[in-house]
Amino acid sequence: MGKSKANRHNKQARDNPTGLAAKADSEDIVMDCGVMSPYTGTVLSTETLKSLSRQLQSSSVEDRDCACHALAGLIRNNEDSCAALHEGLIKVLGPLLLDTSASVCHSAASALHTIVSKGGDQAIKLAIEHDILTPLTALLKRIPAQWKPHQAPGDKLDTSTATFIETVGTLNVLSECSSLAVDRMHRENVVSMLISYLDVNEYGLDVVTTVVQFLSTVTEDQGDTDYTEVLRKEVISKFLAGKESSPLLRTLSLLILLNLNHQQLNSELGQSTQEVIEILASSLCLDQRKAASHVVDHLPTTRDEERATDEMEEDSLSSRLNNAVEAAEELISAQIKSLEILTNICCSGDDADSNEFYEDESVGDESLGNEGLEEGIADLNPELKKAFVDAQFFQLVIEKAKLPATNIVEALNQHRSGKALLKRYEALQCMAFLCLSNIVMAFEVEDMGGSKELFDIWCGLAVLAFQGDKSEQMLESATASMRAIIRKLSFHKDIVNLLKLEDITLLCQRVDCCQPQSKVNVLQILGTLGSMAAGVDPPLLEPRSSIVRGVGQILLDTACLTQDLWVTAEAMDALFDVFKEDHTDPVVNDIQLVERLKSLAPTFKHRVHAQRRSLPADHLPVVMTARDNLLRFIKYKTKQRSLTTR
Repeated sequence: MGKSKANRHNKQARDNPTGLAAKADSEDIVMDCGVMSPYTGTVLSTETLKSLSRQLQSSSVEDRDCACHALAGLIRNNEDSCAALHEGLIKVLGPLLLDTSASVCHSAASALHTIVSKGGDQAIKLAIEHDILTPLTALLKRIPAQWKPHQAPGDKLDTSTATFIETVGTLNVLSECSSLAVDRMHRENVVSMLISYLDVNEYGLDVVTTVVQFLSTVTEDQGDTDYTEVLRKEVISKFLAGKESSPLLRTLSLLILLNLNHQQLNSELGQSTQEVIEILASSLCLDQRKAASHVVDHLPTTRDEERATDEMEEDSLSSRLNNAVEAAEELISAQIKSLEILTNICCSGDDADSNEFYEDESVGDESLGNEGLEEGIADLNPELKKAFVDAQFFQLVIEKAKLPATNIVEALNQHRSGKALLKRYEALQCMAFLCLSNIVMAFEVEDMGGSKELFDIWCGLAVLAFQGDKSEQMLESATASMRAIIRKLSFHKDIVNLLKLEDITLLCQRVDCCQPQSKVNVLQILGTLGSMAAGVDPPLLEPRSSIVRGVGQILLDTACLTQDLWVTAEAMDALFDVFKEDHTDPVVNDIQLVERLKSLAPTFKHRVHAQRRSLPADHLPVVMTARDNLLRFIKYKTKQRSLTTR
């Protein structure tokens, strides 16, 4: 409900960052290692994992190295990661980080990074329970004080540098999802140690970018530390004092400063408001769709492969593609971080729905006929809001929500690197939707082009959200931005005339296709649309009455048929709001609202009594309010019906 703070729990692993075997080659590697039939159905087979575990513990350096490469190539998703963890492979890989062979250290670090990056929260929790942090921090502490990266033949990273990048990258993924990992990083002084690796001239852009990414994560929760002033001076002097740093480094540096300053934009930040806006705008104004087109220009075709008569030409084609992909990935990462910063700046803080509800099941005696939500305005100061409007942040965020053109997406989907890049574009789109939700609440309608233009954007989002197959994360973020926009527009009476029954029908058809959070978003959108169509003044005429009837029917069916108590309560809450006015009573009678709610009431009350102690804190308020308002609503509508029939 309301504002959303950006989180970092949905990171994508960078595609093949250190040149290890591609997944396309992984089965060949497995066969070389003597492991056949690596998958059972859709998950890595137990036999394969046991065989790899034995080879990881082999006395042969070549066997250990081969097994690490094979494992890194075979992990495709969170199921594979969890399967590897349950076979105890983390406990086997950990000691290999300190192997006497530099090659094994590197391949083990890569395998660990792959497992935690693709494993999600469950895999990360298991990895930490298996004490993966101990060998990772031990590896970093073993680095000599005088260590400096050097370029390997063929313009590739040397083994020690690649191992360092994989290790810090793994720690970053763990820290993004686990406060235990962050606490450990502070206790082990890992943060203070890594601050010394911020000189691009000494350590190279890859090392510095990886370290800054890690610092932008762990500084969000600083604990009892003393590095704040040192780190602030380092990032300002090295990355923000001039304009030569990349957009990604500048954006990550700003994120670090905001973390160190507890997200406050004030004189202690070390950057003026105008400098903050310039950093964000310079990142967001870059054309992410053009970057995708540039990648497609370098995708190998059959003709290219036929012309590549020798290994050198093949390497040249691959190098150009990798450079294009890396440039696109860096641009997307910078924009995701910029959107994250903007999202949190526009976050107004505590939500009004976070009231405590007590064990006696009693709730305040709220009247059913309240006028609903007040128009939400974030507590941005007027000068900052004007600066954001002048920088056209709303328009820039809308642009970031656009995926590459259809033909570009189709071309990328034909190539392994392209598929991985598309996932990053989808992550950018999700972040743009989340940011859009908060900006809409913070800005005035006039700041966003007026009510008509904002409604057109809302219609476009509806098509985008419900066309084709969408991930649940995408659907949740898109419907959240739709909810924010329609709530904003609900205070503009001219929008009622733009509502069409087809728009409502599209939403109604998708209610049952969503997970609970997305479903609740859609129900709240429908409730707002129904209330707008119902209005406050009689009579209720066509086409508004058809919209109210359609909305009422789907909300009522959802309330009566769903098994999720929270979803039931949200549907009921929306019903009470849509039908609160007396002039909606003809529709109330048409859909038999009172009769069906009377049948629902005993079961709903029993479910609330049985489940209230186990409900999440943010679900309890609406459930308890719906329970109390249900009988009041039934009683009031029954009384009104008896008065009209006299």
